[in-house]
Amino acid sequence: MAPTLFETIENALKLAGSGQLSVIDLFSAAQLLADAGNPDVAINLYRVWLANTESPIAYAVQFNLGVLLMNAKDDAGAELCYRAAIAQKPTFIEGHMNLGTLLERQKQPQEALAMWRAVLPIADINNEADRKFHVQALNNLGRLLEILKDFNQAELMLQKSLQIDPNQPNVMTHWVHLRQKQCAWPVYDGSIGVPIDSMVHGTSALAMLSASGDPELQLVAARRYVKEKVLAGVEALSDKRGYDHNKLRIGYLSSDFQSHAVSILTAEVYELHDRARVEVFAFCWSNEDGSPLRARVVGAMDHYIRIADMSDEDAAKVIRSHEIDILVDLHGLTLGTRPNILSYRPAPIQVTWLGLPGPTGLPSIDYVIADDFVLPRELEPYFTEKPLRLPNCFQSNDRKREIGPRPTRADSKLPEDQFVFCSFNNSFKINPDMFAVWMRILKRAPNSVLWLVGDNQWVRENLCMRAEEHGVARERLLFAERVPPAQYLARFQIADLFLDTFPFGGGTTASDALWAGLPLLTYTGRTFSSRMAGSLLRAVDLPDLITYTLADYEDKAVELANDPARVAAMKKQLVENRLSCALFDTPRFVRDLEDAFEKVVRRPGKDQYLPAVIQTGRDRLEHFDALNAGIVFALWLGPYVMSPERSAAVQSIFRDAARPVCFITDATLADYEHPNHPFHPAFRLLSEVHRADYLRCYLMHHYGGGYTDIKPVLQPWTNHFRAFDDANVLALGYPEISATAVAQLPGELGEQLRIHYAELIGYCSMVFRRRTALTGEWMMATHKKLDELLPALKEHPARHPMDQTGVKLPNGEISQYPLAWTVLGGNIFHPMILKYRDKVVKTDAIKPQLHGYR
Repeated sequence: MAPTLFETIENALKLAGSGQLSVIDLFSAAQLLADAGNPDVAINLYRVWLANTESPIAYAVQFNLGVLLMNAKDDAGAELCYRAAIAQKPTFIEGHMNLGTLLERQKQPQEALAMWRAVLPIADINNEADRKFHVQALNNLGRLLEILKDFNQAELMLQKSLQIDPNQPNVMTHWVHLRQKQCAWPVYDGSIGVPIDSMVHGTSALAMLSASGDPELQLVAARRYVKEKVLAGVEALSDKRGYDHNKLRIGYLSSDFQSHAVSILTAEVYELHDRARVEVFAFCWSNEDGSPLRARVVGAMDHYIRIADMSDEDAAKVIRSHEIDILVDLHGLTLGTRPNILSYRPAPIQVTWLGLPGPTGLPSIDYVIADDFVLPRELEPYFTEKPLRLPNCFQSNDRKREIGPRPTRADSKLPEDQFVFCSFNNSFKINPDMFAVWMRILKRAPNSVLWLVGDNQWVRENLCMRAEEHGVARERLLFAERVPPAQYLARFQIADLFLDTFPFGGGTTASDALWAGLPLLTYTGRTFSSRMAGSLLRAVDLPDLITYTLADYEDKAVELANDPARVAAMKKQLVENRLSCALFDTPRFVRDLEDAFEKVVRRPGKDQYLPAVIQTGRDRLEHFDALNAGIVFALWLGPYVMSPERSAAVQSIFRDAARPVCFITDATLADYEHPNHPFHPAFRLLSEVHRADYLRCYLMHHYGGGYTDIKPVLQPWTNHFRAFDDANVLALGYPEISATAVAQLPGELGEQLRIHYAELIGYCSMVFRRRTALTGEWMMATHKKLDELLPALKEHPARHPMDQTGVKLPNGEISQYPLAWTVLGGNIFHPMILKYRDKVVKTDAIKPQLHGYR
């Protein structure tokens, strides 16, 4: 009969006490105890063994004992064990690593750094077993140095790590943001030997708001985080039908109920909620910072529930137990977020607000609080959340914010007789393109200076160096230190004009400037984060300070610098209308917010379905990830496409895009014929590994998942979707090929179109897909066909839509259309459409233009 666990351990203790237990048997017995939930007995066994055994590998036993003690929260005992292990074997890497982690936990950061630095010379990167420890030590150093705000050294440590192993997206995330925080440009620095696409791929959702003004790229960054970090397929805890409450139960979820920008904006909202109408809950894991703001926020809640020590699942269950109607997440994907709480769907309606001014990509979030300006309808496709629009402004404000005594310019080391531009946005929001505009403004307004926040020494030095490169003396850049909130608000009053950043503009900071009476100039783009200040300016009735091109932004800044009377009038308007304008009418904001919540709250028996167009848009975004496959914009600007005026407008929109944009005109048409550029002049910009994925995504994008042409650049493809009913159908769209348009087309192609006009209308139909059982078979067939065609497509020369040479079809006929359209249109779509023709919904509402075919 096999011995029991008790007998095994009793025997092990006897042998250990007599110094006769082998290390292997010791480890086995300790593991049995740990697995059986008896770590205290295992700790005792290790101690008995160490007290009675002399061994050259006692350091390993000390290490294992240290791990058990560390898990048991006996930090002092664990430290003694780790130090004993290192003393016996100074090159024991694991001992240094764990001791460093323990010391950091004990709030001894410098000692922790010393432990990890000691690993670097003893962990040989040429030895596979050691290499992972060397990389981990570098990563630990970089992470802790970043926390200690030694950004330059943190960046260096992470750079060394990435040069050893570039395939570390999480490390790349921190490296990219560290460069942003220091204004170290270019942020994506290819000189370190790491692929640029790895840097883009590793950019966090927050950092991407500054890195790119492309809404699709921001969405991809968010979805990448969700794919890698967020629970999926979790059964919902809440009742999707909702609850039958007399009052609306609103839950706010955050770790920022402290001295933080989110609480600065929302404190008065919690206080002003109509208690006859709503009941307010806070679910919090905030630091107890002891600030008056935190005390005020906590005091404004009807129910304050701390979830800091709970697991995500337990926290979600607590939220569910309160039957919250609408759960408002105030984090998005920012530091401290706990998105897996939302994954359990503890509330039937879940909303994101303020935390991340961009898409979260979280499938558990239903709505984003917005307004018509900050999230116009043409940008909806780039959000997985449905907009919950407020009538005036998406952003709340606190009218109780105290503005300190107005300082003098001398106190702040500012010139008395010069125009002071300022920008107190975080330094990571500054990028080289906007900084170049600021330098041109200073050169055109010679009697001016630029006042910035000097976050760190590297920001100050890097920006001064860049200013000199632009021909601007570094003395014209002035840097302000961080000061208490009231003093911070007061110093806005001695500046003349706030210059907003782009593409990540000011939110709380912009509101601070306007509250203090300082006009703000903004450049509005195509992303939520670039449109925030514009929304605020509309709400204070200063829409003239919203610009839509960098050139206009620059000209307006110079114009105002030369017109102090106009600036003074704006300042007067802000001060006089401060408490009456929409932006600072917090009672009205709260009523609007409650009204919006009432529109979407779920109650038993109430129709809960989202509009089908939103569901369709989500499906398309979920299945099409063009950017991860290396897709690059191409804009057709030739005479068959658009007028010179429209061409100029489109180029203006995309001139500041972060991704490569190829403007295709008659002059560049020859490039399109190059055999190495299938379907796209930018093909040569892609790495070889991306090209097959590029072709697949390109074909699926244009011919398998909906249609996008120049028009949706300005009015994205949401407008091309028809609202579906709940039937299991496909939607079929026809292109707009009017007789007038056909008559204007020159050459043989135009003649062929006129001859076969009616046939063309039927031939050029497009299938718009939904995720249904019906389309599943069609999608599988499409992918199978693409697998068969990809080798040939990669070798085939691309052809312009107006190319008259044609493509030979399998049946011997010559097509006048590009290869992709010929193959897919003839061999995939039509058989499937015929098969399900009795289930196809035909609509003429989807009207791409002829030039879009390519």
